Amino acid sequence: MWKKFVAVSGCLVSLSLSVMPVMAEQTNYDEAQKKNVVEDTYIPRARGRVFYQGYIQLSDLDGKAGIHGETLASVDADEVGLYLYLEQYNGNSFSTYDYWKTVEYNASMNIKGYTISVPQGYYYRLRGFHYVDADGIYESGGTITEGLKIPQ
Repeated sequence: MWKKFVAVSGCLVSLSLSVMPVMAEQTNYDEAQKKNVVEDTYIPRARGRVFYQGYIQLSDLDGKAGIHGETLASVDADEVGLYLYLEQYNGNSFSTYDYWKTVEYNASMNIKGYTISVPQGYYYRLRGFHYVDADGIYESGGTITEGLKIPQ
């Protein structure tokens, strides 16, 4: 019985070793695809009564910053707010480079997108603040991406 166990274990080890390089190649491919885009989504743990979801995305568009943000309500709301803050890394910390504050009235969504020129060679991240105000119910949430380098 011991010989059968050793033989089966050896087969399993060699089988798992032959699969590992394929998995590593897939991971490297996924990481390469994500280098041009960073994103974050905020979904309330227990679905909010009026706030459905907040989403932001920062992308490198040939040396420009592509900025996208969404605040989605689960009802037609009095206000749907979206604040976007583009932050630049100065070597020690991130600080606000530019920002946009928009409010949609009597709506169920607020979706905005911008493409802006930024100094190249720096890391940037996008921070979002999302809120929904409907019939006196106010719910909000925040998002933040990882840093993304806009290359020269």
